[in-house]
Amino acid sequence: MRLKLLIELPDTPGQLVNILRPLSGLGANVSTIIHEHDNKTADGKIPVHFTIDGSREVLKRGIEIIRQEDIDIIEIDDVLQRHKQTFLLLGNLSTNNMMDTIHKIDELKDIKIASVDLNIGDDLQESVCKVVIETSTNRTNESTHLIQQIADEDNLLLVKEI
Repeated sequence: MRLKLLIELPDTPGQLVNILRPLSGLGANVSTIIHEHDNKTADGKIPVHFTIDGSREVLKRGIEIIRQEDIDIIEIDDVLQRHKQTFLLLGNLSTNNMMDTIHKIDELKDIKIASVDLNIGDDLQESVCKVVIETSTNRTNESTHLIQQIADEDNLLLVKEI
């Protein structure tokens, strides 16, 4: 069985070997590697495409090992592994207050802000901010919990998953 993966690795020496060694130890055969060092992501990570061959169990265990290493798996067999979540933040929102809240969300690990739409009403009490984030599919609950904590700290009402 063959599996194509796209992952993102930090741009530090040894990161690719740290993934390939455990895969090899499982008995997986890495047949292709494309390491796009000149095509860094916005957060400085390196996209790596690779193909591994092995039994279904070996491939399943390989994906588990990669995830345990806290490596972002972007695609498995061309299927996007990132999940978009949309939230509304409601409350007393001035532009400065909202930017502080957005910066807190942006600093969260493994969360990428895809878009922000701010609508400040005549009365700041009526302001609404729509935030769309991208996160790993297996971290959506954790992301929601962290954003809820930020909303609570900033005295904002969070409407989840619209």
